[in-house]
Amino acid sequence: MHGWALAIVAGAAPSLFLLTFFYLRDRWQREPMHRVLMAFALGLYAMAAARGLAVTVLGFLPPDWLSSGTEAARLFESFALAGLIEETAKAVVLFTAIYHWDEFDEPLDGVVYGVAVSLGFATLENVFYIAQAQTGVDRGFTVAWQRALFAVPAHALFGGAMGYYAGRTKFDRTNPAALWSDRVCCLLVPIAFHGAYNYALHHRLDARIWTVVTLLSLAMWVFVLRRVHHADRASPFRPT
Repeated sequence: MHGWALAIVAGAAPSLFLLTFFYLRDRWQREPMHRVLMAFALGLYAMAAARGLAVTVLGFLPPDWLSSGTEAARLFESFALAGLIEETAKAVVLFTAIYHWDEFDEPLDGVVYGVAVSLGFATLENVFYIAQAQTGVDRGFTVAWQRALFAVPAHALFGGAMGYYAGRTKFDRTNPAALWSDRVCCLLVPIAFHGAYNYALHHRLDARIWTVVTLLSLAMWVFVLRRVHHADRASPFRPT
């Protein structure tokens, strides 16, 4: 019981910090807290659904193929099992429920809700990883801080990118061609980021790989924060 309590606290803390950070970026008309928490809870559901779908897909694969270490197996696990399945599960709850909320009334709201969904997803995933790693406190702590520095922020950025393009599809309807490209980017960009991030981690974790992961993380931060700035400037509630 003590191990699970530690896993829950360690798994949720970085998500709550990042959720607060992105929530405060919405300066002009912040979302009701109960809606943000609902989006977070939908992320928990998305994680459970994605895990179930991944297990189903694994049932069709040859035994031990993923653990073979081949490039095909690494690519499949990174871009299909992680990128495609997990980001699609997030997109489903974002577009079937949150997209239609009355409170989703400006472009930056897409970022806030996308991040909330992804952090709900990451929190439940985090708890499972930390709990499984706790053969000793030191091992659990190592997994917790590594995921706090890399995996949880990465999920927040995947969701931020998805939410940004969701906001554009809802509010920027002046260019039909751009509307379709935004719909594609809404899923394609987070899948590409997620797959590239996981693919790097499937190699031997030496200094070179950690450098690649760090640079990829910084690039995602720049990508998402620039779009937060664009969405902020497009807010109809921004003072003129």
